Amino acid sequence: MTRAHAVLWTVIVLATVADILLTMTGLANGFREGNAVVAASLSTLGLGGLFLVKFAAMVWLVAGWTLLSDRNASIFLALFAVVTLAVVANNVLVLTGVTLPW
Repeated sequence: MTRAHAVLWTVIVLATVADILLTMTGLANGFREGNAVVAASLSTLGLGGLFLVKFAAMVWLVAGWTLLSDRNASIFLALFAVVTLAVVANNVLVLTGVTLPW
């Protein structure tokens, strides 16, 4: 594992944990899940559905990381990290009631 991969994995794991905790907080406060796949999993499996989707995403991520060259794996991990951080930022904005002008 390269140093860049280690940093990206750390960001991804921390952001994923934050996403799960923020999602659970939002659901407990009456918010609805915005992701259709996660919402369907939640309605079918309850909170276990959230964990199932996150686990599946991690399996997909590990598979891609192991199959790609170091350079492409870095790009793959970076893109996943950016998306996950954007989801976390959105969750924080929703939970705090902040609305953006756009």
